[in-house]
Amino acid sequence: MTEAYQMGKGRLVLAIAALFLSSMCTMGDLVISPIVANLYEVYANEPMWLINLGITGPAIVGLPFGLAAGWFCDRIDKKWIMVTGFAIFTVSSVFRITFQDIHYFVVMRLAATGIGWGITNTAALAILADMFTDDVKHARLVGWYNAAMSIIGAVLASSAGILALNGWTCVFDVYLVSIPVLIMLVVFLPPCPSKPDMAERVGEVYGESRSSAAAVARGLIGAQTTGGRIPRWWEQVIPLAVQVFFVATLYFMIFYMIGVYVADKQLGDEAFVGAITSVMTICTAIGSIVFGGIYRILRNKVYWPALMVIAIGYFVLAAADSQIIAAVMLAIIGFAWPFYFCFFYTYCTEIVPPGKSGLSTSIVASANGLAMAASSQVLTYALEASGGGCAQVYPVFGFVLIVILVVSIVVQRVRSVRLKGCSTGEV
Repeated sequence: MTEAYQMGKGRLVLAIAALFLSSMCTMGDLVISPIVANLYEVYANEPMWLINLGITGPAIVGLPFGLAAGWFCDRIDKKWIMVTGFAIFTVSSVFRITFQDIHYFVVMRLAATGIGWGITNTAALAILADMFTDDVKHARLVGWYNAAMSIIGAVLASSAGILALNGWTCVFDVYLVSIPVLIMLVVFLPPCPSKPDMAERVGEVYGESRSSAAAVARGLIGAQTTGGRIPRWWEQVIPLAVQVFFVATLYFMIFYMIGVYVADKQLGDEAFVGAITSVMTICTAIGSIVFGGIYRILRNKVYWPALMVIAIGYFVLAAADSQIIAAVMLAIIGFAWPFYFCFFYTYCTEIVPPGKSGLSTSIVASANGLAMAASSQVLTYALEASGGGCAQVYPVFGFVLIVILVVSIVVQRVRSVRLKGCSTGEV
């Protein structure tokens, strides 16, 4: 493992820049947004399910490859997993439109932002956890990574929209920028070999950071003197992944399905949807930048206010009949989201032994990916079941989010009490 302090300042900056730029693989699907209508027109004689697979299929296809990447990250050098994933993305995206055959198009799509995304997203976050073992510095870098991802997404989408004016196939020219990024990853990323599981016995002590020597000592003393059992690594990751799935689904129903809300409330047209989506993305970038500083103060409580803000946002949006009120609330929700998103990507590597950080990252990343795919289905079924519109179902979603928050607080409190019991020998 090569930690940040073992690298020269120049190479460290270039390595981080390469990791940040690699997030274009995660945001690569935004390039296709301006040409979705063109795809249905060009491939009008092809099966609808095949066209849809090419448009939305990558998110599902990438999940098993993300899990596999997490498993490999804990066993071989993460650098070369990262390079492999981004190379798949680069080759598939750059050569995506060599032929306009639908089958070739779908395969390239699934490879680029499906397989490539699954591997790259997991490896990048695992590498950050390796390079920055201090939990505060790690949190700050995860926040910056998400901010870079949001900004890159906005640049890709706007660039693709401009290129589309010259023909729908021209949007893929934007992927040419991935070639120098791939070179940067090869040249500047440090070796990140797998870590020995010497911490397997210590693991994680009820939600405390592995970087805390006191937490490790308390856990060992409690286990040895009272016969207590240190939780297995997956016993904390799985509940976190379940929470991520439900919270992310509730957020993505707002972010990805905002057009449904705007149309239902008759607040504006497609231009308004595009504008508020951009505003949410910018606010998410700002929230991501300041996440590290807030995390240093609140630590594992950093996401509590964020979930409450999003929950309140559902109630406000349900009652809103004004573009201004809706836009302001959506901006606030966009700002709040990274305080949960960056938290769970930070926390998932802190609650496991170092040798399991890659697999832990891939598990929560998969939960987040499933939430993206589920969000549209959940909202659609909720609207059909209620027989109403967003004004009727949004308060229900807000209430569910409050329940999730309350349960999270209670569980965290119980773990804290158990930790204190272990440290005093009372458990």
